[in-house]
Amino acid sequence: MANVLNKYAESLLEVAKSQGVEQSVYTDLLEINKALSNDTAFSAFAENPKVSNEARKAFVAETFKGVDAPLMNLLNILADRKQLGLIPGIVDAYAEYYNKANEQAKMKVESVYALSTEELDTLGKVFIEKTGYKKLLIENVINESLIGGIRATIGTTVYDGSVINELNQLSKSFQKQ
Repeated sequence: MANVLNKYAESLLEVAKSQGVEQSVYTDLLEINKALSNDTAFSAFAENPKVSNEARKAFVAETFKGVDAPLMNLLNILADRKQLGLIPGIVDAYAEYYNKANEQAKMKVESVYALSTEELDTLGKVFIEKTGYKKLLIENVINESLIGGIRATIGTTVYDGSVINELNQLSKSFQKQ
């Protein structure tokens, strides 16, 4: 299944890039994903084998009007193949390819309190230097269990500068002695 999602996403990015609309397709995909994420009616519709191709295509034309042509073409292909349920996976795969192509990554910053814009900007600059990315898309998450400090996650790499981590490391060093 992942192969299919990757092929759709990679092809969409390639076509969108050739038409200069990869950023707006990315933005539209994120909006579509947000709208569909908890929509059980859409899931039921997308998976229903009794819904005709014409009804699916009419749904796509009405619901997604205004999106760029490459995205509309993909949505029509998915409707035709009864694969509208793949949209969330395609969004994730497209985001991955898009971020890689633009040398950017998502970064989750956990802290005890909400960090200010200035603090997040400073952290972003530090981690851009450390990782080599051109841009980091930072999300601040409150995690009071850290006691203090921060824990940053970029992809599968975790940078843990939290007080709880330091206490755990200290405890481990005492146990070794």
